[in-house]
Amino acid sequence: MTLVDMKQNKNYQISKISTNDNILRERLVSLGICEGAEASLLEKSLDRSTIAIISNNTRIALRTSEAREVIVKEL
Repeated sequence: MTLVDMKQNKNYQISKISTNDNILRERLVSLGICEGAEASLLEKSLDRSTIAIISNNTRIALRTSEAREVIVKEL
């Protein structure tokens, strides 16, 4: 399951960042998206091209292509 597959009103834990793109990995980590962090879905855009999540009390908007690189598990 990835960030894109999350449902609202549920909590998830980030278990892995599966990208080989080091720049994207560093960007995600700098935003607080790292292994072990908790995340929740806030909303998805109407065309589902972006999602908004909250992680470590920070609201973060990601492209769907970026969110697919982050593996989560439901808590």
